[in-house]
Amino acid sequence: MEEFIIFVVGALVSGFGTIIGFGGGVFMVPILIIFFGYNIEIAIGATMSALVPASIIASVFNLRDRSIDYVVGSLIQFPAVAGTVLGAFLVAFLPVSELQVIFALFVLTVGFFMVKPQDKERIQRHSGMMYRIRRVPTSFIRKNRAKHIAYRLNGGLVSVFGFASGIIAGLFGIGGGFLQTPMMIKLFRIPPQIATSTSLFILVITSFTGFISHYLLGNVIWSRSLPLMAAFALGAIGGNMLKKRQGKMQDIEKLIGVGLLLAGAGVIINLLIKSNFGFSF
Repeated sequence: MEEFIIFVVGALVSGFGTIIGFGGGVFMVPILIIFFGYNIEIAIGATMSALVPASIIASVFNLRDRSIDYVVGSLIQFPAVAGTVLGAFLVAFLPVSELQVIFALFVLTVGFFMVKPQDKERIQRHSGMMYRIRRVPTSFIRKNRAKHIAYRLNGGLVSVFGFASGIIAGLFGIGGGFLQTPMMIKLFRIPPQIATSTSLFILVITSFTGFISHYLLGNVIWSRSLPLMAAFALGAIGGNMLKKRQGKMQDIEKLIGVGLLLAGAGVIINLLIKSNFGFSF
């Protein structure tokens, strides 16, 4: 019975994570620990294993839909890898617990403002610091002819924020996907469909490397991982089917806001678990 409940919960988490571009790992790990009594290392190993097929399936759907921006994905992913290494190194020198509380409050605040109804006149802003930065000489225009959309990017700035998300991931021991998706949408005005698809493409790389790492550490127990892998795969298929029905940009942004609120709560739970057990997810 417990396995069936985990399967259903995993499918729902994966479906929601696919729609908002987070993947679902930041939600699933604390669920496995708190409600099902998983050891934290095994929970991480099982979730990392499940994210591999889910992210691949989602990316195949998005590849066929031509909604992945590989340039943006590369500009974020490669600096994020370097940032993760630096963040892990800084753990020994910074008050991580205090910073994690501040970070959780920041994520909750961003989530609140994404859920909060927006003034229609301010949805399309063509002023402000970020707007001017996106138009400096190092910026360029990305065109998606299949979707008939175009958006301006500053490659250097995207890489800087990718590096920063990597530092946060390495510093706090959490995935950077739930930071990268809202970052692409709110800071760089990348259309939500492109942002979520690109974030899931990045997750293919990060989840696979995480899976290999935890497999070598002995944290992948196949009897625990395989059912969750099947659940996440099913959830990814369902999430992509529902994703195609999302019409308005604001609807997706509100779902991402809900995801940030849940992620912020997950970061706080992570802090509580780490204070008791000495580990983080």
